Amino acid sequence: MQNITQIIFMANKRKPKRRKPRLRKQVVPTQANDIPYSKYRIEWVDALSDSGWADDREFIKMKLAKPVNEGWVFSKDKVSVKIFASYDLDPITKEMTFGDRTMIPTSWVVKMTKIV
Repeated sequence: MQNITQIIFMANKRKPKRRKPRLRKQVVPTQANDIPYSKYRIEWVDALSDSGWADDREFIKMKLAKPVNEGWVFSKDKVSVKIFASYDLDPITKEMTFGDRTMIPTSWVVKMTKIV
């Protein structure tokens, strides 16, 4: 009797549905680059701090932060890289204002990749 119960139970058990792979949409620029700045992906290291108490094992596990920023490079010199991630361009005066600004010490930059 037990074997019959197991067979009936197994027959009623549903197989999990197979998920369809997600299609990734390719982002295509809708307009020409109307600003005189190049877009970059910047990988860099940053300090990490913690004001809480920790033992030596937790202290040893502590690692530097590895942020990634994408934006247009406003300027780059021996001291720093200045980037912005958003802007507003006045259509009449062509005056530009910048938003999401970040200034990274050049010595902290690990890699800069130009985005086409």
